Amino acid sequence: MSLALNDLLICCRQLEHDRATERRKEVEKFKRLIQDPETIQHLDRHSDSKQGKYLNWDAVFRFLQKYIQKETECLKTAKPNVSASTQATRQKKMQEISSLVKYFIKCANKRAPRLKCQELLNYIMDTVKDSSNRAIYGADCSNILLKDILSVRKYWCEISQQQWLELFSVYFELYLKPSQDINRVLVARIIQAVTKGCCSQTDKLDRKFLNWDFFPKAIQQARQEKSSAGLNHILEAFVIFLKTLAVNFRIRVCELGDEILPTLLYIWTQHRLNDSLKEVIIELFQLQIYIHHPKGARTQETGAYESRKWRSILYNLYDLLVNEISHIGSRGKYSSGARNIAVKENLIELMADVCHQVFNEGTRSLEISQSYTTTQREFSDCSAPCKKKKIELGWDVIKDHLQKSQNDFDLVP
Repeated sequence: MSLALNDLLICCRQLEHDRATERRKEVEKFKRLIQDPETIQHLDRHSDSKQGKYLNWDAVFRFLQKYIQKETECLKTAKPNVSASTQATRQKKMQEISSLVKYFIKCANKRAPRLKCQELLNYIMDTVKDSSNRAIYGADCSNILLKDILSVRKYWCEISQQQWLELFSVYFELYLKPSQDINRVLVARIIQAVTKGCCSQTDKLDRKFLNWDFFPKAIQQARQEKSSAGLNHILEAFVIFLKTLAVNFRIRVCELGDEILPTLLYIWTQHRLNDSLKEVIIELFQLQIYIHHPKGARTQETGAYESRKWRSILYNLYDLLVNEISHIGSRGKYSSGARNIAVKENLIELMADVCHQVFNEGTRSLEISQSYTTTQREFSDCSAPCKKKKIELGWDVIKDHLQKSQNDFDLVP
């Protein structure tokens, strides 16, 4: 063993010293050693050779985990009722430990992903699944998962289907039961990345997927909470999930659409949505129309999936889109200065597909049921009456809202 690696090995062993002052000194030495060019060269070579008898990055990471465990135990057993300055010192200590882990991973994987995915993943999952450790390191571990594992394509190939499912389950549970430990948007971004990995890296989706109710729960919760934190990432994950599921389970995808889209209609009409969230909702509606009506099919005989609930969704979606186009038009009409406000192309495409399904030569007006506007209490009460609304159908209605271009804006792209 080289002198450089020998120094590092001695330092790693000293990280387990019983005295906190000694461990603190060794940590500073540890930081210097893992960025020493000669040490890095040896660790890289030993990691690439996959010979376990030599000190490599994975072995060093195991030493580091033992140090973290020792420091964490000290923090947990410390007296709870202390002064503000002592509490601040402890908080600083937690941040230093998290920073050390991130710094080590950066040093190890800077030139190529040399740390074993399983080593990293086990550390992340053990931390996040333990409520007390999650409170201390959960946010930083989740950042490591997103930036240093899920963003590395090589690691995707090393994660088993069972591990993908476990990641999905753990983080969706964190999304449904949010806490201050981990930012909810970060959790949603992880769910999106995990869904993409799970759907692309497994040969076929496990049949358990057919019964998953994570997405309906998350979307229904967004309606109740009137909060859209991370919802765009959840919906983007849902789009990925549906596209994969539709290959072999088209009917199930249609049923999921019939279940979830009324809630999205409510969220669109009742919540203030940003443009990115509207974009993904439009994409989701468009996808459901493609799957319900392949190649524009209008009847079951030609391949369409029909249900009374879906027909109601289409009419309500038509009404929503007419109102949205009217809103965009009025926004441009009263604007000042040189502005070009247009209905985006994807909205026009969705409108065209919806019109193709709802326009009927014999029907010019229709009374529709707006069940999606009921409150949660009314929704659970089957006897509660649904709100009714009369809508006008036909191209003339659309043309009334697609006003002629004004001096300051163009409505249609």
